[in-house]
Amino acid sequence: MTTSEPIASLTISVFARHSADCPKGDDPQWKRCKCRKSLYIREGGKTQYLSAKTRSWEQAERVAQAERDKRDPVKIELQKIAESEAAKDAFRLKPMGEALEQWLAGMKTPGESSVDAYRSTSRKIQQWAESVGVVYVSDVTPAMLDTWRASWSPDAKYKANRLALTTQATLLTRVKAFLRWATAMEYTRRNPALILKAITPDASQTWPLTPTQFEELLSATHKLDASARYKSAKIGQPLRALFLVQRWTGLRVGDVLALPKSALQDNRLTAVIQKKRNRKPGACQLECILPDHVVQALTTLPLREEDHPDYFFWSKKCSEHVNTNKWLRKVDRINGYLSFTDEAGKPMGFRSHMLRDTFAVEMLLAGVPLEKVSKLLAHESVTVTERYYAKWTASRRQQLEGEAVAAMRKMGATFSVAQV
Repeated sequence: MTTSEPIASLTISVFARHSADCPKGDDPQWKRCKCRKSLYIREGGKTQYLSAKTRSWEQAERVAQAERDKRDPVKIELQKIAESEAAKDAFRLKPMGEALEQWLAGMKTPGESSVDAYRSTSRKIQQWAESVGVVYVSDVTPAMLDTWRASWSPDAKYKANRLALTTQATLLTRVKAFLRWATAMEYTRRNPALILKAITPDASQTWPLTPTQFEELLSATHKLDASARYKSAKIGQPLRALFLVQRWTGLRVGDVLALPKSALQDNRLTAVIQKKRNRKPGACQLECILPDHVVQALTTLPLREEDHPDYFFWSKKCSEHVNTNKWLRKVDRINGYLSFTDEAGKPMGFRSHMLRDTFAVEMLLAGVPLEKVSKLLAHESVTVTERYYAKWTASRRQQLEGEAVAAMRKMGATFSVAQV
């Protein structure tokens, strides 16, 4: 009987259990017959016999080696390590949807505006993951993220990727926050977002409308109504009111859409700034003065069936965030009736944030100091305002040039060019 090398007084060997008619019945070590093979195990002073469950000597030897491995202290430890690593790998295989829900659950109380904003980001990540075939968080690669970010543009082919630069910067920041968290949770071995550089706001972020463009925008709401097939699709009047409030207050679209009717007293409008709701009481409120024609646009809005009687633009049957998204889809429809171009003459899509830009730049053109415009916009500091609005648009350059020429003429300078 062939024996293995002893491992702590252990012997495991193969032998043949010959059938009665096998010509080699007297040789238990004969390997070439098709008789059943068994294992001889001598361990701790005790003997046992196990069927190898095969008639092949080679296969029986593999079974014997497996039995030896089960008792080898080194291989036992290696197996434990392998199982531990396998368990970790299985833990890392976290479905993207489950990971996103867990990420959100670890934040503040659901329902707060900050959490709602991150929930919107969560939906965007999940939609992107499904579109590129990502099932688990560990499936995400740096190349995938880089391609996704490169597709973001205000004029992107797909609506989901039509993002203003400020929105792009915010989305990227939150995507990176999620992947940092996922890496710390060991759902992925390496953070795939490390190579992504931050999106820095620049001049392309500020797109004020000219007075002519704003009039075209209001006219487009009438065209939208004229093409509507159903009464419920005629949303021109509320859109005009929304645009007018944004143009003359600089409020973000979400803040206007959440306005209760009680916020309007004569020409004074008291708005709640959603981004500042978690600050001390009163810090989130901003008082604005509305021109008469804007007040009229608000107070003459008809009460539609889906609207709450205490609000201008909100039914209260959904969250503020969902309501804003519903209205943004309506705003996007107006682009089918516009032909906007930027300062370089290139086609330009309309976004509601342009009306906030319009308010800010028109105030600056009217001579309101930058630090006061900053307060009107409810910015944290004048530095924020400078980043977005102290850049020269064509109209501001013309104004500055005219003031410079007037000042030089007072100094006795002359100019031969008639247009100066």
